[in-house]
Amino acid sequence: MRNNQLVTPFWKNALKSLPAELRPRYVHEMEAAERWELRIQALIEAGSRAKSALARMFQTPRGAH
Repeated sequence: MRNNQLVTPFWKNALKSLPAELRPRYVHEMEAAERWELRIQALIEAGSRAKSALARMFQTPRGAH
């Protein structure tokens, strides 16, 4: 995310839904919230990929029993 611009539709719509006189007051809080959301999403995705990789590493091959 560059220039502190909102990138997700949810946060763009949330900012647009505020009255024009309140947008400058809350834009930075919304940008920060979006950054947190994107970081948490990235952590969840990385954890999911790591879990899948570990599962493949320790998976018992078929016919091994």
